[in-house]
Amino acid sequence: MKFTSTLLSFAIVGGFSVANLASAAPVVLKDGTVLKGEFTLKDKTVLIGEVIRIDGDSYVIEYHRKPGIGEQRTVPKADIVKIVTDKPDAKAFEAIAKLTPTPDFLTADDYQQRIQAVKAFLLKFPKGSKVKEATEILKTLSDESAEVAAGGRKVDGLIIKAAEYRANAFDMDARILEGKIRRAAKNAQWLTALRAFAELDKEYQSAACYREVLPVVVNALQSLRGQVDASLKTFDARMDKRKAEIDSLPPGERQNTQKAIDEDTAKLEKLYQREKAASQLWVTPNADFKQSLDDNLSLATSELQRLSTLPPAVAADGGKIFRHAWKVLHSEADAEEMTKELAVVEAAALPARYLKSLQDAAKASGLMPGEEK
Repeated sequence: MKFTSTLLSFAIVGGFSVANLASAAPVVLKDGTVLKGEFTLKDKTVLIGEVIRIDGDSYVIEYHRKPGIGEQRTVPKADIVKIVTDKPDAKAFEAIAKLTPTPDFLTADDYQQRIQAVKAFLLKFPKGSKVKEATEILKTLSDESAEVAAGGRKVDGLIIKAAEYRANAFDMDARILEGKIRRAAKNAQWLTALRAFAELDKEYQSAACYREVLPVVVNALQSLRGQVDASLKTFDARMDKRKAEIDSLPPGERQNTQKAIDEDTAKLEKLYQREKAASQLWVTPNADFKQSLDDNLSLATSELQRLSTLPPAVAADGGKIFRHAWKVLHSEADAEEMTKELAVVEAAALPARYLKSLQDAAKASGLMPGEEK
């Protein structure tokens, strides 16, 4: 049997006459097992302690009959019918176990974060009870990460190779953002969801998933607007109450409190200005910083109005247009056919990088002229 544990204090159930001894280091087996926990004997006595030495076919168990007094007893292995031990790595492994199976559309950076978490676990518990499982998780993450780093993507639980991804790049990139929106909304992370939607809205309105995710976005907008509106309605009253409380403090304490508040306000102002300078559409709302609340309330209201007036569908499906062009450009098509396909993509106003990838494919065929140097 294998048992793993950490060192804790001990107790005893049952009465024994044994010598009082100083605590000793526990026995660690070759596989890292620490024999510590509840030792149930054939006579139903239960010793709660740890094995500090192995003498032939017997365990020397240290326990505490009284607080602060370590006692030892030699017990034949044959007399022990059950050992229940704590597993120090079991709790930590719970978080690691959730890292696989991975969700769709993780980026290379997402995979690296998960891989580092598993490596940290294995470093902390190199001989723990969950090494095998953690190693298998690490292999799965590493294998998938390599595919993603090479240009692949995970879709519907399956890894899509780089070549297939490139042929469907527009749709897949749009669905990566859709996945971020849905995951964030599921966890009530409204700001994260809306920031991801801002990216989707900017370049992927012609993607099929754009219309599919709109109900989730509308719910995120309504939820964020409700939270911000509630903070705004109580803002003046909260500020007045805070001022009254500060004014009631002794002079020295009042000065220190006001200084701390001013410092926090300055940090919020700095964050707000930094996000604005970075053209962040959705600034971070804070209940104590009115401008951030006003901005988000105004934007949420205007976005709800805009999305309610969108047509039910777009005239052209950007994903299908890109996919068809990619197929033609990698077929036996001649230069005229390729030129027509590129014109269709250009007319669909897909982001420039998608058009460029198709143009590069056409030039690579040798049938289209390259750029003049």
